[in-house]
Amino acid sequence: MASVLSKYSIDYKGLKLGKHSFEFDIKNDFFAEFPEGEIREGSLTAKVNMNKQNNLLEFDILIKGSVMITCDRCLELFELPIKFSGFLVAKIGSELQEDDADIIYLTDDDHQVNLAQYFYESIHLSLPIKRYHGINGTRAEDCDQEMLKRISFEEDETSKIDPRWQKLKGLLNNN
Repeated sequence: MASVLSKYSIDYKGLKLGKHSFEFDIKNDFFAEFPEGEIREGSLTAKVNMNKQNNLLEFDILIKGSVMITCDRCLELFELPIKFSGFLVAKIGSELQEDDADIIYLTDDDHQVNLAQYFYESIHLSLPIKRYHGINGTRAEDCDQEMLKRISFEEDETSKIDPRWQKLKGLLNNN
């Protein structure tokens, strides 16, 4: 794992049983480590409350901040507020198993858990399906008006209905 992502690790071996709190800053260098992602810029804070038990780690995770994302309407970048709340469990055992959605498996030889991949996936899953200026408190009038004019779907002379279909449209109106 890259050195930038190593700062999102928690060394749990030396910690006493019970609750512990951690805070991580997620900035542009974090997103640069995931070139396949659509987020390139962001400023978020991840607050992690960990409950350490004998063979189990429980994480309550809250991620808040904002990311720069492309507007679906005008294709300009805009700042989108993000808030994610999740629960993650790490089971510690003698054999390494394949991770599930909200459960990760660690061996007895492991001494730290890295949360970078979980943060990355959680931030991306927090993005709305439709992303545009005016969503989540951003200003709708910030959309690039010149771009909106270029992609306008208003009817003009070239989009008139083909006369062959005009009679069929008349049948629709009669019913």
